[in-house]
Amino acid sequence: MTLQYLGTGAAEGNPGMFCYCPVCEKTRVRGGRNIRTRSQALVFAGQHGEGSHDQRLLIDLTPDTYFHYLTHDVELNKIGHMLITHSHNDHFLPSELKYRGGVYTNTPAPFKMHIYSNEKVVDMCQDFIAGAIHGTQEQYELHVVQNFETFAAGEFTVTALPALHDRRERCLNFIIEHGGKRILYGNDTGIFTQDVWDYIAGTKFDLVSLDCTFGTRPDGGNHMGMPDILEVKNRLELLDSVAEGGRIVLNHFSHNGGACYDDMVEVATPYGIEVSYDGGVWAV
Repeated sequence: MTLQYLGTGAAEGNPGMFCYCPVCEKTRVRGGRNIRTRSQALVFAGQHGEGSHDQRLLIDLTPDTYFHYLTHDVELNKIGHMLITHSHNDHFLPSELKYRGGVYTNTPAPFKMHIYSNEKVVDMCQDFIAGAIHGTQEQYELHVVQNFETFAAGEFTVTALPALHDRRERCLNFIIEHGGKRILYGNDTGIFTQDVWDYIAGTKFDLVSLDCTFGTRPDGGNHMGMPDILEVKNRLELLDSVAEGGRIVLNHFSHNGGACYDDMVEVATPYGIEVSYDGGVWAV
């Protein structure tokens, strides 16, 4: 499997559109991997950029999806399955769904896109699709997935985990499996709740992607920062849940965390932890 981070920032991006704090100013000057768009990822069953629509899995539909399509050569018409973590508009913008059908494309995909998420996201999809132009309705199949439910998404086996984030909805993280490899995609979330720890105990992950919205600072209740990350890393190791050669990668950064990409690499590297960046590809 291959995981490509299309965007790795929090809601306001980094630098923030309307912010000129020291972190945003440093980010603007340094550029490169320090620039972060809204978080989105793409999983391939095999090598990066290869595979059928059942071998590609998109995670979240952000306001930057079109930019990611342009910047990272994402073949959106070859994606047949999408996981949505929650309804916040930096992770899910339902109006983007209309461009897959109707008058907006002259080359509609010959297969439906399956969307898997919580009740709120699926309701938002249904409301939007119901009012969309003719041709959009036929493009999608919607699925409500429950906490700890395991389901097939094309050739992937996916398990939905409850995330500690917005208490007004059932936010989700995901375990993604294919070909004997396993990824834990964990954002947005605070430190995992006990039922999640109980569920993953002894399950070995080849890659663990963790929310690090608060950078070098602690949070633990809705997001995480480096102190929380170290606590999670320690507990994963105690539970024997990191495979030999397994990698822990940080994702979903806010400028409010006080650090840009370069700073986070300095902080995380001594602990054997990696830092994601927009467009970065991790193979497992």
